[in-house]
Amino acid sequence: MELKRKIKYHFYFWLAYFVFEINAQFLYLQEVFKNFSLQKTLYLSIISEFSFLITEIPAFYFILAIVDNKFRSLKNVYLKFSATILVFVIFIILYRVLSHDLIYPYYFNVQEEISRFSQFGIFTALMNVVFAVAIGLGFEKFIQQNEMQKKLTEISKEKSDAELKLLKTQINPHFLFNTLNNIYGLSLKKSEDTPEIILKLSKIMRYNIFDSAKDKVSVQKEIENIQDFIDIQKIRHKSVNVEFNHIIDNSSQEISPLILLHFVENAFKHGASESRFNSFIKINLKLENQILFYEVENSKEHNVHKDSTKIGLNNIKRQLELLYPKHSLSINDAEDLYFVTLKILFE
Repeated sequence: MELKRKIKYHFYFWLAYFVFEINAQFLYLQEVFKNFSLQKTLYLSIISEFSFLITEIPAFYFILAIVDNKFRSLKNVYLKFSATILVFVIFIILYRVLSHDLIYPYYFNVQEEISRFSQFGIFTALMNVVFAVAIGLGFEKFIQQNEMQKKLTEISKEKSDAELKLLKTQINPHFLFNTLNNIYGLSLKKSEDTPEIILKLSKIMRYNIFDSAKDKVSVQKEIENIQDFIDIQKIRHKSVNVEFNHIIDNSSQEISPLILLHFVENAFKHGASESRFNSFIKINLKLENQILFYEVENSKEHNVHKDSTKIGLNNIKRQLELLYPKHSLSINDAEDLYFVTLKILFE
């Protein structure tokens, strides 16, 4: 915690404690010295409690230093316990001296009815000093716990952010070289589709490099990126029938970039592209009332190797856990069909 902020917190705490003690002392003096006016009673309450703070505040900070291991010479529990007792003894004695020899004879202009170190006087001083120290320690430990929780939250967020960045870099598809080869083939054929494919590849790379570095992008941008990806993949997989339907009620709704693309990429890479007959991919995306429904269905051949999909699937599951605790992911991996259903509740 910053020193200035800590000093401010402690100042406000002792101010509140001082006001509380003034009120208690005021009620006590009203009962004992009934002939005092309200103004005099309030004045005496303030100066007497201010004097008592001379014992209570230093006692608290000495005890706090012992508890927080600020004294290196106090290496074990027995020494710390002994030091704590010594601090209380010293300030209880000081409390009684102030009360008996200053506050009563000079402030209240009367002699205290009990002796300086009577059993009742010592007990009263003990209760007051212990109460101040206990309240102060409770306040300080609350502040320390709160600051520790903030630090842990920051550390956890930094760790999650770093992990997400790593996961995103793992998601970038390795279709660049295949796409460039296809563009090269189209250029040799002088195909009219070449400029459009180059433009789409440029958009995808810009999205992967710049937009994916952001925490969130609009769902509309994610849809456009998926469509560009599909258009490029169609060059390689001409026999695959791709259907992409999307209905959204809020185009500005934000989502983590590339999180939806993985399932489409997986459908091309490990499903439809390995099917020889009646290959298809069906994608349905619906956004309504801050709830995203996403389905990706693709055909696949029997005995397709599944190990290659595990890393990517674990990757996307981890991202969803970190980013969207309120989500559900269902995967149906049948013999000739792969079906993914994702539901995300945006907050």
